[in-house]
Amino acid sequence: MTSSARQIRAARRIAGSLDRRAALHEAIGAVRAWDGGTLRQAGARFRACGGETQRDAEVARVAAEVDATADPRADPEWDA
Repeated sequence: MTSSARQIRAARRIAGSLDRRAALHEAIGAVRAWDGGTLRQAGARFRACGGETQRDAEVARVAAEVDATADPRADPEWDA
């Protein structure tokens, strides 16, 4: 494997990690908005998951629920 191929793989791994971290924090924010709890309480919901795969699935479930209930007209960037 060439040096540039290793760098590309590393960059993709880092980007994926950042995407998962951002999604987790968005999900924590959604849980806080729904439940009115603290950051620690909302984070505990995701820390209680049995590993990264289960946590990522819970994050995706929360994001899907937010998307399903969102009103796109309330988005200031919506162009319609």
